[in-house]
Amino acid sequence: MGIYDRDYYDDDRRDGMDFFRGDGSGVRMLIAANVAVYVLQIAFRGTLESLFAADSQAILGGQVWRLFTANFLHDPRNPFHLIFNMLIFWFAGRELELMYGRKNFLKFYGFACVFSMTAWFLAERAISPGSASVAMGASGAVMATMMLLTLHFPYRQIIFIFIPMQLWVLMSMYVAMDFLGLLNESRGMGNGQVAFAGHLGGVLFGYLYKNFRFELPDVGKLLRNRRRAKFKVVGREWPEAERWAGERGRSERERVRTPKVTSATSTKPSVRSNTSPFPTSNDLPDAFESRVDEILTKIAQQGQSSLTEDERKVLEEASRRARSKRGGS
Repeated sequence: MGIYDRDYYDDDRRDGMDFFRGDGSGVRMLIAANVAVYVLQIAFRGTLESLFAADSQAILGGQVWRLFTANFLHDPRNPFHLIFNMLIFWFAGRELELMYGRKNFLKFYGFACVFSMTAWFLAERAISPGSASVAMGASGAVMATMMLLTLHFPYRQIIFIFIPMQLWVLMSMYVAMDFLGLLNESRGMGNGQVAFAGHLGGVLFGYLYKNFRFELPDVGKLLRNRRRAKFKVVGREWPEAERWAGERGRSERERVRTPKVTSATSTKPSVRSNTSPFPTSNDLPDAFESRVDEILTKIAQQGQSSLTEDERKVLEEASRRARSKRGGS
């Protein structure tokens, strides 16, 4: 796979010239969405919480969308709830988005939201089946992001409250505190202000995603396909409509199935169509292509900060070639 075939090195989206483009654009979009919703929460004073927070009784009544929407709500009386979540998400999410690509990372985050909030809901039903509970916050999805980053770089050195430690140590501390908190909650201790089960659900989702490498479905595409109208004839007002639709469908299928025939007398070599705006590995010399792949592998393993000046120049040259190819085509 060449550099330009990789989703996480899309030159069009990573020029850094726009808030919604460049490295970490998906992370910035999610942070902006959380901040915007928080401002609306303060402005409307409880309205959004009543409609979108994870209320266990409402979810039992069929309002399952709350398992997703609750992740974008935070306690309006405690701004540090939002600030702390977004700082951790910014730290962990940018590099994961670079590795997985914006689309895959956004899918990961969305499913982590639902998975972690579902874990909270099931735990609440098991611990307090008759009581109504409400949860909100991105902590579960953020924990999934942190877990995924830790599994990729367990020995990375970080500074946590002025104390140097490796990522796996910090993550172990978080998991241990959440596990003890959930244990105390199950025994009737604690104030119930922290969704420990949601945190642990996020950790579990990050672990499953990394170790089983399952492909998450594209929910947006599924919804678009479901909404797509199907042609149907009602009554006798349009007697030719059904026949026209059938002929059109057959012509489309024939057009797709008919192979493109190249004249046997042509001396031009056949060129495989490439719908990507970037050149594939065939467009670059093998040595240069191999060098670029080595650098991208290094980024995935050690992060962008590990690159030398020469390696950064190689990536800049690769980007320049991509623009040149696109401009000349």
